[in-house]
Amino acid sequence: MGVEWGALWGCDRPDGELALNAYLDMPEPVPTGVPKLDQLLGGGMTRGVTVVGGASSAGKTVLACQAAAMMCARGQRVVYASYETAWEVVQLRCASAWSLTAQDSVPGAEFFAWSSVVNGAYRAQQERYRGLSRQEMSRYLVGSAMDPVARTLTLWDEGPGRNLAVLTGGWDVHELCEAMSNVEGQRPVLVVDYIQIVPTGAKGRQEDNERVTEVMAALRQYSYSPSGGNVLAISSLRKLSAGDQKDSPTMDWFRGSNHVGYDAEQAVILTVDYEKRDGRMVPCVAADGSTEGRMTVVKNRTGATGTSIPTLLYGWCSTIV
Repeated sequence: MGVEWGALWGCDRPDGELALNAYLDMPEPVPTGVPKLDQLLGGGMTRGVTVVGGASSAGKTVLACQAAAMMCARGQRVVYASYETAWEVVQLRCASAWSLTAQDSVPGAEFFAWSSVVNGAYRAQQERYRGLSRQEMSRYLVGSAMDPVARTLTLWDEGPGRNLAVLTGGWDVHELCEAMSNVEGQRPVLVVDYIQIVPTGAKGRQEDNERVTEVMAALRQYSYSPSGGNVLAISSLRKLSAGDQKDSPTMDWFRGSNHVGYDAEQAVILTVDYEKRDGRMVPCVAADGSTEGRMTVVKNRTGATGTSIPTLLYGWCSTIV
């Protein structure tokens, strides 16, 4: 059966689009607000899936929360799909990262460590507000009675927090992409944390490689569609040998499927320094709570690859510098 040239020519072409539109309408990269990541990416995330990978405790969720918070602070809407971390912890980690910069620019905001809230350091002062409505709590904003953490979180809720939607309901990747495609108004950035545990909705057991391949394909298809937006996907790494860790990171470090790297538009790997303690390898943590590491871009279809930047990871406040 013959195929008309006109049908083939317009098959995957958005209505009315010509090559000239690719020049005139090319969207600007979306900055993540994490300076070193944006530097490596050449300004920010381009259309498609940007993957950030790392081993356990390398700072993957730290970076995801920091990026989400910084994007929300400048008015960008963000959907954070968390498949491992509870809703309240994601909120606290994002707000903590925001507070570090907001303390110098937002009246009344002060930095707080999200880990101190989770660990119960503020338990006594939390009891002061238990049972109060939001309206009743708001009166503390105008006086000195409200403690710095509660005041800062109220400012977050009434400001950048309005741009953050945190999903923890275990949405499968197709449900998630469909919902994102139907969001009205400004197209949100989708943060997926993390792709190796995202379900696909398939009946029966799927092999890890098969599932990860389907997840990446769905995210990629969504992002490139006319109703799609930028995707920041977090990935774990395969088990690395001592020899691997002596070399520079490559795309085959990602766990589960080669499609993690090859379906990505941009791919970055976080590494940190480890030491042996009590018979196991753990990150080297300095007296100030920082861990030295590196951020390496292993793929960037619109820029250079192989570039590496030293970093300091502060997990207790969800910040990488």
